[in-house]
Amino acid sequence: MKKNSQNIGSLVKGKLFDANILIDNYKVIIFVVFLALVTILSSHAMDTKVYKISRLQKDVRELKSEFVSVRTQLMNNRMGSKLQEKVKKMGLEASTTPPQIIIVEKE
Repeated sequence: MKKNSQNIGSLVKGKLFDANILIDNYKVIIFVVFLALVTILSSHAMDTKVYKISRLQKDVRELKSEFVSVRTQLMNNRMGSKLQEKVKKMGLEASTTPPQIIIVEKE
Protein backbone atom coordinates (compact mmCIF):
# COMPACT_ATOMS: atom_id res chain seq x y z
CA MET A 1 0.00 0.00 0.00
CA LYS A 2 2.93 2.30 0.71
CA LYS A 3 4.28 1.99 -2.84
CA ASN A 4 0.91 2.90 -4.37
CA SER A 5 0.66 6.06 -2.25
CA GLN A 6 4.21 6.97 -3.27
CA ASN A 7 3.27 6.67 -6.97
CA ILE A 8 0.26 8.93 -6.50
CA GLY A 9 2.33 11.37 -4.45
CA SER A 10 5.02 11.46 -7.15
CA LEU A 11 2.37 12.22 -9.78
CA VAL A 12 1.02 15.10 -7.68
CA LYS A 13 4.52 16.49 -7.11
CA GLY A 14 5.23 16.43 -10.86
CA LYS A 15 7.84 13.70 -10.83
CA LEU A 16 6.11 11.87 -13.68
CA PHE A 17 8.98 12.55 -16.06
CA ASP A 18 11.71 11.58 -13.64
CA ALA A 19 14.44 9.57 -15.40
CA ASN A 20 14.03 6.54 -13.15
CA ILE A 21 10.29 6.31 -13.77
CA LEU A 22 10.77 6.63 -17.53
CA ILE A 23 13.43 3.93 -17.58
CA ASP A 24 11.38 1.58 -15.42
CA ASN A 25 8.26 1.95 -17.57
CA TYR A 26 9.74 2.37 -21.05
CA LYS A 27 7.77 -0.60 -22.45
CA VAL A 28 4.46 0.85 -21.35
CA ILE A 29 5.41 4.29 -22.64
CA ILE A 30 6.40 2.90 -26.04
CA PHE A 31 3.16 0.91 -26.20
CA VAL A 32 1.06 4.01 -25.37
CA VAL A 33 2.90 6.07 -28.03
CA PHE A 34 2.37 3.25 -30.54
CA LEU A 35 -1.37 3.15 -29.75
CA ALA A 36 -1.57 6.94 -30.13
CA LEU A 37 0.10 6.75 -33.56
CA VAL A 38 -2.19 3.94 -34.68
CA THR A 39 -5.21 5.95 -33.57
CA ILE A 40 -4.04 9.04 -35.46
CA LEU A 41 -3.30 7.07 -38.63
CA SER A 42 -6.63 5.27 -38.43
CA SER A 43 -8.50 8.55 -38.02
CA HIS A 44 -6.66 10.07 -40.98
CA ALA A 45 -7.42 7.06 -43.19
CA MET A 46 -11.08 7.20 -42.20
CA ASP A 47 -11.30 10.92 -43.03
CA THR A 48 -9.69 10.29 -46.41
CA LYS A 49 -12.22 7.57 -47.20
CA VAL A 50 -15.15 9.73 -46.09
CA TYR A 51 -14.02 12.53 -48.43
CA LYS A 52 -13.57 10.07 -51.28
CA ILE A 53 -17.04 8.57 -50.69
CA SER A 54 -18.68 12.00 -50.67
CA ARG A 55 -16.86 12.95 -53.91
CA LEU A 56 -17.95 9.70 -55.57
CA GLN A 57 -21.55 10.20 -54.43
CA LYS A 58 -21.49 13.68 -55.98
CA ASP A 59 -20.14 12.20 -59.22
CA VAL A 60 -22.89 9.55 -59.23
CA ARG A 61 -25.58 12.21 -58.79
CA GLU A 62 -24.13 14.22 -61.69
CA LEU A 63 -23.93 11.14 -63.93
CA LYS A 64 -27.52 10.16 -63.10
CA SER A 65 -28.66 13.66 -63.99
CA GLU A 66 -26.73 13.53 -67.26
CA PHE A 67 -28.19 10.08 -68.03
CA VAL A 68 -31.75 11.34 -67.53
CA SER A 69 -31.04 14.36 -69.72
CA VAL A 70 -29.55 12.28 -72.56
CA ARG A 71 -32.36 9.72 -72.33
CA THR A 72 -34.95 12.50 -72.59
CA GLN A 73 -33.22 13.94 -75.66
CA LEU A 74 -33.10 10.47 -77.24
CA MET A 75 -36.81 9.87 -76.63
CA ASN A 76 -37.63 13.27 -78.15
CA ASN A 77 -35.44 12.63 -81.20
CA ARG A 78 -37.03 9.20 -81.81
CA MET A 79 -40.54 10.61 -82.02
CA GLY A 80 -42.05 10.28 -85.50
CA SER A 81 -42.96 13.95 -85.79
CA LYS A 82 -39.40 15.04 -84.97
CA LEU A 83 -38.01 12.59 -87.55
CA GLN A 84 -40.38 13.91 -90.20
CA GLU A 85 -39.26 17.48 -89.49
CA LYS A 86 -35.59 16.55 -89.85
CA VAL A 87 -36.20 14.55 -93.02
CA LYS A 88 -38.29 17.38 -94.49
CA LYS A 89 -35.32 19.75 -94.06
CA MET A 90 -33.30 17.36 -96.27
CA GLY A 91 -35.95 17.54 -98.97
CA LEU A 92 -37.49 14.12 -98.37
CA GLU A 93 -41.13 13.35 -97.69
CA ALA A 94 -42.96 10.41 -96.20
CA SER A 95 -44.19 7.83 -98.70
CA THR A 96 -47.92 7.65 -99.33
CA THR A 97 -47.84 4.11 -100.75
CA PRO A 98 -47.25 1.19 -98.45
CA PRO A 99 -44.08 -0.86 -98.91
CA GLN A 100 -44.20 -3.99 -101.05
CA ILE A 101 -42.91 -7.33 -99.86
CA ILE A 102 -40.48 -9.10 -102.17
CA ILE A 103 -40.24 -12.84 -101.74
CA VAL A 104 -37.17 -14.61 -103.14
CA GLU A 105 -37.42 -18.33 -103.58
CA LYS A 106 -34.28 -20.39 -103.25
CA GLU A 107 -33.68 -23.18 -105.74
